[in-house]
Amino acid sequence: MARLEPATFPEGYRTCHNRRVAAGGATEIDFRARAGALTLSYLRSGLGRETLLAVLAQAATGAELVAPEDLVEDKSEAERINEVFADRFLVEPVNPADDPDDPETVMQPTPAGREVPLVGAALHRWLQSRLGSPVGLGKGSSDPLWALLAGWSSTVIHALAAGPRTEDEVQEAVGVLDAREIDARLALLAEVGLLHVLPGEDGEPRFEATEWLRLAVGPLAAAARMELRHPCGDTAPIAAADAEAALRLTLPLLRMKSGLSGSCALEVELDEEVLGSPVAMTARVEEGRVAACEPGADPAADASISGTTAAWLDAVIDDSQAGLATAGDWRLPRDLLGGLHEMLFGGHR
Repeated sequence: MARLEPATFPEGYRTCHNRRVAAGGATEIDFRARAGALTLSYLRSGLGRETLLAVLAQAATGAELVAPEDLVEDKSEAERINEVFADRFLVEPVNPADDPDDPETVMQPTPAGREVPLVGAALHRWLQSRLGSPVGLGKGSSDPLWALLAGWSSTVIHALAAGPRTEDEVQEAVGVLDAREIDARLALLAEVGLLHVLPGEDGEPRFEATEWLRLAVGPLAAAARMELRHPCGDTAPIAAADAEAALRLTLPLLRMKSGLSGSCALEVELDEEVLGSPVAMTARVEEGRVAACEPGADPAADASISGTTAAWLDAVIDDSQAGLATAGDWRLPRDLLGGLHEMLFGGHR
């Protein structure tokens, strides 16, 4: 497996998602997967975390890190289940004094393992939400899930969150990948139904997020919260770009009471090590629909919502707003947060 050279990553990208480490006198990049990506990839693959981490790094940067023969998954379902039960991040002995490698040792889920069913349920809900041809959790789910994770890891999806863009505009926004890599990811996302291809006035097509792609924030959020609560060292905290993209993708889908209009300032306080905190934007609501998501928190907005990433995730996933501070017209925070929860997680606790 090849190393990632420091020059592969622009400074801003490396600051949040990678760190320099010295090993045997050599300097390399210890890549951390973008929030949510590694957990979702791990749930759907028989490959080990180390290989999956390299695959996601390859998707994010275009670097050749993993040989095709290393990605062959010829393990039986029983072997994959056994590997999950050998993963100390997910299971542990009931009696800490027992040998975890002894077949007779009684095992139990770790705190992280207890959250796996909710992440799996969110992933299943998203796959089933595909219009016209729902996707099950079986083998057929790999293609759309990989397209999602490749687009999320590379921030191609982030570049499209605010609205349709041409391939050149996506490349300029992403900054890490060359034109060939951008084209491959856009084609993959469009092929599985995560992007619409719109005809451009000048003949250059524009790419737009589909409703199915917007709903993918659900499983990404569930996986990111699991990683936030139980850090494993190989996943990055939620970045400013992640929080902004999640809001821009989901808010336009909300359908609230038709009489509701006004503006609501939104602020997400990121972890201490993450640049760009707080993420701030203002949602303009007209007749129960979010008509615009503008950068920055408007101090003259009719209402406001602010809190940590953990509090925002709890509100959206569990419908618990206890950790968030709200002010102003109470209907706007209530309907915005309640609408996000119902749309992404309603019925799955």
